[in-house]
Amino acid sequence: MTHRRARFTAGLAGILLLTAGCTASPEPTPAGMTAQASTAAPTPTPDSRAELVAALQRSQDVSHRYAVRGDLPEKQKITGTGAFDPTARRFQSTIAVTGGKYPSAGSRIVIGTDSYVRPSDDKNWVHVDLKRVRRDDPFLRFDWGDPTGLKAFTSSITSAYRAGPHTYTGRFDPREDEAKSFLPVGAPSIVSLGMPLSPFTITTDDRGWVTSIKVELTPSEGPKLTLTTTMSGHGKPLKIKAPAKAGEAADFYYDK
Repeated sequence: MTHRRARFTAGLAGILLLTAGCTASPEPTPAGMTAQASTAAPTPTPDSRAELVAALQRSQDVSHRYAVRGDLPEKQKITGTGAFDPTARRFQSTIAVTGGKYPSAGSRIVIGTDSYVRPSDDKNWVHVDLKRVRRDDPFLRFDWGDPTGLKAFTSSITSAYRAGPHTYTGRFDPREDEAKSFLPVGAPSIVSLGMPLSPFTITTDDRGWVTSIKVELTPSEGPKLTLTTTMSGHGKPLKIKAPAKAGEAADFYYDK
């Protein structure tokens, strides 16, 4: 079976452009401190950033589950869940975008070089051979090095400090890679142009695993966007299997 909707579903959330002016907002005040005491706020340190980066890298390098929710441009909302095992090379996600002019939803399973996609309103899965997909294909390609955008987000962190025993606060650069979307982590769908450094809050558990990532973006037009990703089940086995039945994507999807 061939299926013309494979490309739609592979993109899931699609790619949305986000722009903003160059006026940066002030460094966030740590929890529990008043605005009047902001001058006494802890200074971001290289050690804090290094600790946070290590925790993020460690959390990405093991199997885990995640959930994402938040705001998108054009009055859209995004929700989703997923699981990723970098060692076994298994990945799955279900994403829904609501509101706006182009709501969409779908699921994806990737095992090695085999990708399976399905729109939410279709019971049929479509198989895509990743070995045949162009590296620059924005919809069908799959990056095993950073499928959720967490690696790119980690690289974008410019400053960090501890706001509590299990909390880091700081700034990241949404423009770290303008050629690739990495937000929200878990469902990359926003490309930021001209955005200033933006605030984040990250929490960890007693074992040092990252459990939540919250970021805020302030576009020049429209309300502030808040995006939250939670992570769980670090290092635990995942049961991700290929669909029992799947049709084949049409040859034109692989045209160079």
